[in-house]
Amino acid sequence: MSNLPRVSIARSVGYRGQNNIADVRTVQERLNLLLDPSRTPLVEDGFHGPLTKGLIGDFQSKVLGFMNPDQRVDPVGPTLSALNDAASAAKWKGAPVTPKPVQPKDNPKPDKPVDPSGMPKISVFGPTDGNLGFDSFPAPSQVLGPLQVKFPPERDGAWIMVPEGSERSLRIGIDPDSPVRIAGKGVDEDGYARAFSNERLIRAVIKGQCLVINGLNSCKDCMLDLFQNGKHLRVYVSVKPRRIVPIFAFYVQHGPGLKSRVSSGELRTVLKIANSEILIPQCNVELRLLGDELLSHKEIGRHLGFVVREDVFKEKKDEFKYLKPFAKDRMFPQPAGADHVMTVNVFIVREIVSAQKKGERPMKVNGLMSYNTGMCLLDDRSYGKTTHIKSIARTLSHEIGHLLIQQLYTHNADMVQPNAHNPYDDALMFSGGLGNKLYRVEVEAMNPTSFRPPSWYS
Repeated sequence: MSNLPRVSIARSVGYRGQNNIADVRTVQERLNLLLDPSRTPLVEDGFHGPLTKGLIGDFQSKVLGFMNPDQRVDPVGPTLSALNDAASAAKWKGAPVTPKPVQPKDNPKPDKPVDPSGMPKISVFGPTDGNLGFDSFPAPSQVLGPLQVKFPPERDGAWIMVPEGSERSLRIGIDPDSPVRIAGKGVDEDGYARAFSNERLIRAVIKGQCLVINGLNSCKDCMLDLFQNGKHLRVYVSVKPRRIVPIFAFYVQHGPGLKSRVSSGELRTVLKIANSEILIPQCNVELRLLGDELLSHKEIGRHLGFVVREDVFKEKKDEFKYLKPFAKDRMFPQPAGADHVMTVNVFIVREIVSAQKKGERPMKVNGLMSYNTGMCLLDDRSYGKTTHIKSIARTLSHEIGHLLIQQLYTHNADMVQPNAHNPYDDALMFSGGLGNKLYRVEVEAMNPTSFRPPSWYS
């Protein structure tokens, strides 16, 4: 028994302990391992009955020399240290027989909630599957400002999106050999966070140096507090159901031989990239193609030229209106818990220009979205024989973001009208379309879930 493996427990075991089943079983197994073979071992069932508490007290009395054994093993304390010492077996066996332990005179009180303010912070490195759908702690400027947003999020911890029915792992800076306590409103000793209705929302467990989170039911900002060796980390978890955006796509022919160069196969690749690399990992939103077809020059008449011009000041040159009669709408069943989304009609054209003010020279744009009609124009991003598929996927995701988010940002306190774009160039919702990142406030707007009051189970 010289190479006795170390054991650890997350919560106290024994008299007035929290008695997590897994922790109780760990203590029972170690007591049996150190116990004299001539004595009756405990049943290793994970339940803290009088025999388990009595044997803990006997161990404390004979091995540690406690005059008043408290019959309790704490995650950090002399009793657990002795249980991890191979020499304890000989001390226990050779100790003289003592009377049955009595109840401690000074009964220990149950664990009290710990105030984490001012405690050193546990570092957080990010999800093991990439940093999409995650905001670190301290939160980045895209969340904290100077940007102003509707419904600003809490600013005191990391945040992660977990798809409903899935699992994600968050790598954190903890000691794998020391126990980690997981607490929070509505969090029980098995790591389940429950709503006031007692419905299980998430389950959180520690595996190695990772916090592993299972998303059981949709919820917003389910709070976890992690404690280890005097350090603390707060993590907010939002569990998102799959939200589906139904799409009809049209390859617009602007005249004989002037059709968009995006093929049907390329379009499906665009949707695959948008779903797998941008939308599903970050907000569990999926684009689903219901149909695609050629919109011929004959069908749209001669009004539409080689360039689609969308003028905000609504002069006669606005050609967006000539596509509107071909838009389709269909109610699409959403998974349970997801909000309805209108059908999006995507018109893929050769080139788009837009003028924001009367008399302004039109500029080339990559995409446009009409909030009210769900109509989206996409530039085909074709140069010679090359089609920039990933760029189209990013632009389409950006425009879908506009449909679902709409007016979220206020860039100056003096502005009354909110703005549709994130001002940071690594964001998907940046006006230049350079980044793929969706931030916490954007994810919550694109796939909203209700806040569920936590139970007070623990």
